Amino acid sequence: MVDWNGLYKWSMNYQDGTRPSSFKPMSKEDRDWLEAAMKAYCLNDSDRLTELIKQLQAWSALSSQTAAEANEVTA
Repeated sequence: MVDWNGLYKWSMNYQDGTRPSSFKPMSKEDRDWLEAAMKAYCLNDSDRLTELIKQLQAWSALSSQTAAEANEVTA
């Protein structure tokens, strides 16, 4: 997991102001790229848990169906 806050703090500690800053406003294209990259590498825990619950429910339903079919074959 990426620690963006830690990276920011580290970056601020090593910006000592001994030379002129070359920072400039970010272009829309760069901002869009950065937002897409952060979304791709940052997990939303609640979305991931919702996805896992849906998978477990699907597997549970499939396993119940398989068990019911097995019971019909043996009956």
